Amino acid sequence: MKKYLGADEIRLVHSGHNYFELLEEIIDNSKESLHLHTYIFASDETGRRVVDALKRAALRHVNVFVMLDAFGSNSFTKEMRLELTDSGVNFRKFSPVFSSESIYFGRRMHYKIVVADKTSAMIGGINIANKYNATSKSEPWLDYAILLKGSVCEYLHLLCEKGYKRHTAKAINKWENNSPIHTGNGTHLIRFRVNDFIKGKNEIHQSYIQGLKRAQKSITIVASYFLPGNGLRNLLAQASARGVVVKIILGGQSDAASVRLAENYLYDFLLRHNIHLYEWTNSVLHGKAMIIDDAWATVGSYNLNFLSHYISMELNADIIDPVFIKEFSTHLDNIMEEDCKHVDLNLPGQRKNIFIRFKMWLAYSFFRILMIATVNKKRK
Repeated sequence: MKKYLGADEIRLVHSGHNYFELLEEIIDNSKESLHLHTYIFASDETGRRVVDALKRAALRHVNVFVMLDAFGSNSFTKEMRLELTDSGVNFRKFSPVFSSESIYFGRRMHYKIVVADKTSAMIGGINIANKYNATSKSEPWLDYAILLKGSVCEYLHLLCEKGYKRHTAKAINKWENNSPIHTGNGTHLIRFRVNDFIKGKNEIHQSYIQGLKRAQKSITIVASYFLPGNGLRNLLAQASARGVVVKIILGGQSDAASVRLAENYLYDFLLRHNIHLYEWTNSVLHGKAMIIDDAWATVGSYNLNFLSHYISMELNADIIDPVFIKEFSTHLDNIMEEDCKHVDLNLPGQRKNIFIRFKMWLAYSFFRILMIATVNKKRK
């Protein structure tokens, strides 16, 4: 989507009770249609709660469509699938082995979307699993979504319908061409951005590039699995050099040890260019967002690494909404101040260790080679 459209409401949503209470509310309030697309749908207590809500919707004759990524939701049980289909839910997995979709090896459906009746929706980076929910045992993984209200949600309905039914983009293009450009006072403006490199979509990456280039005062990034290419790293360095205050929140702990090592290898470059690094340590960081000059934001499923850029299907929302951005910016400032460790150039003893440094270089080199191989394969 190229143009911004007006929404009735744009609200920041946090992982934990906030997200899953709203998810259940959207499902329970649906009347005619409901689409849910997600990468991970676990068969745990949180998954059980969502399955029950979906069943309730289908039993009151809502037209419910659920699509899960076959790899990400590999553990979703046959029993839960049968519960859904027996209650009338339309269910399928994206790109299972030996399907026509699997000819694009490695291409995954990384969306996290729920949209009801074309008028209310949530998108972001939050999967359906206990680790994204608040429990008595641990704090949820740090992640974000946005709640949307209004006719702009019809785009998400059409996107989900296209994916589930394997349609072309004709209906989406027609809808977008017929939607008027919003010319109001700049409140509640949004545009949806898709990355699907295999299908020639590179919109989210372009949003990041444009945002970094136009930044004049501040850049704040929340980044899980942070392995940006040379181009984005150089844009960050250039922004810092022209006086922009650049802050990046990274994970102090990770579910992917090799990625964490590779991220650490980049610290020296970033710190030498006066980029402020903060490590969230309360739980695993899974958020993906950027705020520019406290005036523009992008939030969604897109990670700053080659998997999101070249392989996965990703969805972000670019937002111009003073109230939303002020709330989000204040929240990020608070967690940097209260819940993060500020990383400085005086490396702790462990990172000075030659063996640790070699492991970091090795992990970074592995992902770098993998990225180059992937790009070359896609371009053939």
